Amino acid sequence: MSEVKDILENEIYPNLDRAKALANLAPQDKGDYFLLTCPSCRKREAYVYKTGEYIKCNRLNKCGFNQSLWDYIQSSNHLTNQETLKELARLANFTLPELGSASLERAEQARAQANAWESSLDYFRAQLWEEKGRAVRDYLKGRGYSESEIRGMELGLYTSVKDLSAYLKSKGMKEDQAGPILKALGNITKAYKLVIPYRDPVGRVKGFIVRATEKDVEPKYLYNRDLKRDAPFNLDRARGHSELIVVEGYLDALAVREKAGLNNVIALGDTSLSETKLDQALKYGAKAFTLALDNDKAGADGTERALELLRKRDLRAYVLTLPEGTKDPDEFIKAKEPEAFLELSRNPQNGARWKAGRILARYDIGTDKGRDLALEEAIAYEDGLADPIESKDLMDEITRGLGLSLELLEHRLRTYKEKRARADLRKGYQELFTKGPELLEAGDLDELREYTGEKTRELQAKAVTKTAGPYTLDLLEEDIAQTRPGLKTGYDSLDRLFLIPQEAITIIGARPSHGKTTLLMNLLLNMARAYTDRSFFFFSYEESRKQIGVKLLNILSGETLERSQNVRALEDYLRAGKQDNLGIYEGKEKYKTLTESKRLWIIDEPLYVDELADALAYYRERYNIGAVFIDYIQKIKIRGRYPSRQVELQRISERILETAKGLSIPIVLGAQLGRDPQHSDKVRLDNLRESGDIEQDANLVLGLLNPAMEKAQDEGGLYPGDEVELKVTVMKNRNGPVNEERALTFNRPLLTIKESKAGTYSGR
Repeated sequence: MSEVKDILENEIYPNLDRAKALANLAPQDKGDYFLLTCPSCRKREAYVYKTGEYIKCNRLNKCGFNQSLWDYIQSSNHLTNQETLKELARLANFTLPELGSASLERAEQARAQANAWESSLDYFRAQLWEEKGRAVRDYLKGRGYSESEIRGMELGLYTSVKDLSAYLKSKGMKEDQAGPILKALGNITKAYKLVIPYRDPVGRVKGFIVRATEKDVEPKYLYNRDLKRDAPFNLDRARGHSELIVVEGYLDALAVREKAGLNNVIALGDTSLSETKLDQALKYGAKAFTLALDNDKAGADGTERALELLRKRDLRAYVLTLPEGTKDPDEFIKAKEPEAFLELSRNPQNGARWKAGRILARYDIGTDKGRDLALEEAIAYEDGLADPIESKDLMDEITRGLGLSLELLEHRLRTYKEKRARADLRKGYQELFTKGPELLEAGDLDELREYTGEKTRELQAKAVTKTAGPYTLDLLEEDIAQTRPGLKTGYDSLDRLFLIPQEAITIIGARPSHGKTTLLMNLLLNMARAYTDRSFFFFSYEESRKQIGVKLLNILSGETLERSQNVRALEDYLRAGKQDNLGIYEGKEKYKTLTESKRLWIIDEPLYVDELADALAYYRERYNIGAVFIDYIQKIKIRGRYPSRQVELQRISERILETAKGLSIPIVLGAQLGRDPQHSDKVRLDNLRESGDIEQDANLVLGLLNPAMEKAQDEGGLYPGDEVELKVTVMKNRNGPVNEERALTFNRPLLTIKESKAGTYSGR
């Protein structure tokens, strides 16, 4: 990400500490906004929303202060554009990348244009409270809106392009800023008076929705030219809420927000929840949706389409059904008071239950044909539900409505699923045999390999069309007999807490330079000594095999040649061809025995994750693998493009887990932990850098902390002594205790990690 605009929208404004940024305006937390002392009139009537970008004064006609956070920070501190960006980044705890002057210039142009739109809104809002705005004010009051609610909705009066042009000119607006706005509003006719600002998810005015207030004017709404309504209306205020209420009309959303006090409402502008609008909502934190579209056929049809889209995305969905005779949320709130809507919003119906009612109402279920059609649609819909609770809710409603028991439908359900699975399998093979030859013909062997591997795994999953049989005691005992026990680490204090699990992932996480690679190497050698019939593999993605080999020889030799640079001294000793050190001679013999017997493998090729899986399958066929060590997961590459680094790492982790399970081997992964300034003396699961959810794939997660190194890094001092204490924390353990801490002793020159006499961590 290099554009300033993207950085501001996605990194700085969502994380900006507005209270700290505006400390000199004495911010007071009011829930969704901060109350401020106005920088212009000095009255205690200014505010900024916690997701907003503008400081505004409520004394609209008497003060009218309206300034972006950027402009305020810049002007109050006398900063340049680059200094302003740095200050905002600091207040958002974000590290800026290198930025070119062209990027800053484009950001300045975009900011100036945003300010021009905001100034235009100020003008329209002020006009509403003039005498010329009386008719529109009366219309709004007739809909049940108070003056304070109208101001909160930011509604305005559209006059003309000519009047707006004169206003912007009086404000010193340049032609290149005002011109695009005046041109965009050129399509608005005099029948349309009520101005509604359309803000982007960050809170900047993108344009205007203008509504006709007289009867019989169609369409009811006009939009300025080139206004892209790709994000839901009011997302700037709903941003950050995990559950959103979805309505049709803009005034519905404003009524719910201002009257019922619910900021987590978005409007579609019609009955269609599009993929684009859904993506925008998800991008800004939404995870569940309550559909409250208009109470008519079009609204019901739109609700059904939205449920289908949400079902395909495996998202939680609910439906808020308004009482008969009530058209939309705005009308309901006016008739029943806001509290009645709040009560409805607390108890929406599960989307699957609502869908069941819709299916039952669609057919004449009193007839055999109508009953069968209802069943057919319900079973098809249920097949696409990922949540078993939703499936149960749907079928409970259907069976209750039809007067049948679920047991009577089990055969039909099973038959449908088997037929559907076979059809999907046939389609999958058709795709494989169509695209595969095309890639082969094009000579794109890497993409062919990736595609066929992924497609084969997909088809293997689809090939299971029948429910598995019971897992009997005989089968359980057989599996136990064939499964190796977990591996000992070689440290009694750790072995009493856990064993390295077979057919699973173990993660060892540590901050940079805290000993992650060293612990992996010590575990490798400990296991090689303990399990003499097995081969152990070390895949290094960070260091060359020569570097790893010398370090392993250093551990095996146990000789200190030079305290500060022992590995380098050992390498110099070997390069000189010396033979006079008995410890090194014995270490070389041990290394030679391990490698020539093919019990110790060091591999430094930067294999992609699919190549890594193939390599392990190759070695598994030829050698009795004891364990595989990989240093480290964040360095492993994967082919293809993914929407984020988090998703990419999830795919890598999933592929490694599949390999561990499929080959019945333990895989021990190194992982880099990010520093946590607030908890420098601890390691936690959420410190896994860029990890997404990779810890979920692991059976065992160990955190390694080197307090001496942490202190040296913080204070800029020297590393103390040859031996220091390491802290090992069991952060996740599916088969035993968690949050246990044990101490190990690290000898830095020798790179050996041994049991600590203390056993438990002492904090030294």
